[in-house]
Amino acid sequence: MIELRQLRYLIAAAEAGSFSRAARLLNIKQATLSRHVLEVERRLGIVLFDRKTRGATLTPNGRTYLETAQRIVNEFEELNDWVGATKTGHAGRLAIGFYTSFSAGNLRATVIEFGERFPDVKVRGFERGRDMLLAGIENRLLDIAIMIGEASYRGLMSRPFWSERILVAMPKGHPLAERDRLHWTDLTGERFLLTARDPGPETRNLLLGKLGMPGYAPEIDMEDVSRDTVLSVIALGGRISVVAESALGIQVPNVVFREVHETNGHIRIGYSGYWREDNENPVLRRFLDFVAVRYSLPPIPARTPSAQQSGEEQS
Repeated sequence: MIELRQLRYLIAAAEAGSFSRAARLLNIKQATLSRHVLEVERRLGIVLFDRKTRGATLTPNGRTYLETAQRIVNEFEELNDWVGATKTGHAGRLAIGFYTSFSAGNLRATVIEFGERFPDVKVRGFERGRDMLLAGIENRLLDIAIMIGEASYRGLMSRPFWSERILVAMPKGHPLAERDRLHWTDLTGERFLLTARDPGPETRNLLLGKLGMPGYAPEIDMEDVSRDTVLSVIALGGRISVVAESALGIQVPNVVFREVHETNGHIRIGYSGYWREDNENPVLRRFLDFVAVRYSLPPIPARTPSAQQSGEEQS
């Protein structure tokens, strides 16, 4: 069998036009290179080099053989580069689940920048509700889920990622649209429309916590429609909604957005990432490190052998 090393010797000799020069470039003895070239010729039963006093040139058969040899060596090196990139997370696949809007905001900006930084990584996005996202992680269909809040789930690792402003979406002609900023007290007496899908239930709890008081509860309509549909209905008048900053990318005519403020500034809502502790996808680690750097977060400690073993025992 002809070895890959021998193919590299043949290519070096052909490019150098001399066994002695090729041997010096390879940092081996000329006798070693000559012996391997002869061995290849013997196994093939053809002469590859026309040996002369001033050097060695390829024979017609040698040129044909070296074209294929060069392609084999190049493909082998590309394969090794790909394996190395995959192990370090510079290439591969990453499945991200989310239920926030992807039209704007930090999620969109993060995924786009990550893709630009690591073009050999194929990122797939899946928009689902919280329960489906958690099931996707558990079943290893997703590498990571990005959701609102900082809840704790058994068997999953998590960390806060970023935060976004809370905005009120309203018809352009609404009286509150004349103000640059709003406070929670300004929303008392308004009728709200929220999606029954995620993150609607969390937004409802937020409104109840901020506006609810003895003898008064905000009027909140929950409908099984998308965020886009909610904003389209808002444009018709009669109701307003509360959304995260990422919804700014959803362009609906006659709908305007205003920030909600408290005494210490505008209101923000946090997002966190969730993943299996035993997920060994190197791209996931690369993504987590990327997010940590992008948002100036503390680095995530590498898994220890004991933690890996514990995870295997539990599974």
